[in-house]
Amino acid sequence: MITTKKYLWGLFEKSTATANATKKQNTSVLSTLVQEMQDRSRAEIQTWRDALATAENPDNSRLVLLQDLYDNLMTDGHLMANILIRKSAVTSTRFFIQDKNGEEDKEATELFQTEWFFTLLNNMLDSVYKGYTVVELTSIEPIKFTEIPRRNIAPKLQRIYFEAMGEQFINYGMPEFENRILEINTNTFGLLNDIIPQLIWKRNAQQTWADFSEKFGIPLVTVETLETNEKKLNELQNTLDDLGQGANAILPDGSKIQIHDGSTKGDPYSVFSEQIKTANAEISKRIVGGTMIADDGSSRSQSEVHERTLNEKIAEADRKLVEFTVNNKLMPMLIANGLYKFKEGDKFVFDRTQELTVKEHWEMINQAATYYDMDEDVLRKDFGLPIVGAKNLLSQPTGGLTANFQ
Repeated sequence: MITTKKYLWGLFEKSTATANATKKQNTSVLSTLVQEMQDRSRAEIQTWRDALATAENPDNSRLVLLQDLYDNLMTDGHLMANILIRKSAVTSTRFFIQDKNGEEDKEATELFQTEWFFTLLNNMLDSVYKGYTVVELTSIEPIKFTEIPRRNIAPKLQRIYFEAMGEQFINYGMPEFENRILEINTNTFGLLNDIIPQLIWKRNAQQTWADFSEKFGIPLVTVETLETNEKKLNELQNTLDDLGQGANAILPDGSKIQIHDGSTKGDPYSVFSEQIKTANAEISKRIVGGTMIADDGSSRSQSEVHERTLNEKIAEADRKLVEFTVNNKLMPMLIANGLYKFKEGDKFVFDRTQELTVKEHWEMINQAATYYDMDEDVLRKDFGLPIVGAKNLLSQPTGGLTANFQ
């Protein structure tokens, strides 16, 4: 088997040829990347500082160390829960294609109500946390965008390295990639960079607590004895080895068993648990703007305030990021590749109409019915009422029974 390398319109492509056959060459950017192992070693604050220094190098910016650190710490359950909550506030919001008259274009909207767009939408939102996302249009039928590993990307220089720490790269800002490569760049290192210290300290606290439990969780048991006979000492050793639930023993004169419980010395629960709680609070504040969304809240009203902050302010910024990306980059790319011909004035928008409960909707209808005639078909559709027609209400004479004799 012979491995050869060649250049193809800016791509450094690795191809493999055999003596009998040559495989069809793949010209996608993703196919040229070398598969490499990520750094999963124990994260320390110095690791983070070294990663930042490498990323901030103006001449040769590399984010492989920083992105490996992100992936390493993304196993934190509290962090992932908060990210899921914030992303869900966007992905669960209805969206549609709006024409120039402000009406929904249902045919164009159906193009985005598919699996490929939901996957791409999640990739877009990941740029909020990791700083950037670069995807490649790798299939037209069906539509498929494939994410390029962030560790191979230098967004400031618009480079994709075939090996994360290698020298060979392509510049994805070149015109030939305009209709194939989609970049979402927040021009920062992402939100995760702001909470890296908290994630590292939290993980170290958990690891130290686990070490403490291993050493002192099971109390040390000793026997004090005046016995010097080797046979008797061996019997005492066997007694200690056999200690368990409901254990009992007959000890020689002058012998006693002592249990040394070191698990509560220095109040380790307060030391480790409070450090972990503090880290969790800082993570929640940075991701979702408060501590009462993913955690138990002491006040329902405060929890609702935090939820509104997320939905109306933080998630709204994420929605705008998606709208700008789809309208300014994705839709022109789909048009250029002949995937859909949008009408002039079409734009992607999230539905920001306020949702009402059935009770609130019914009360609003009742109040409006005092002044306006209501559409029976709408009442049937919205409330499922078996309306067959308007009821004929006879007006009653005023003034009571005696009014009939006047």
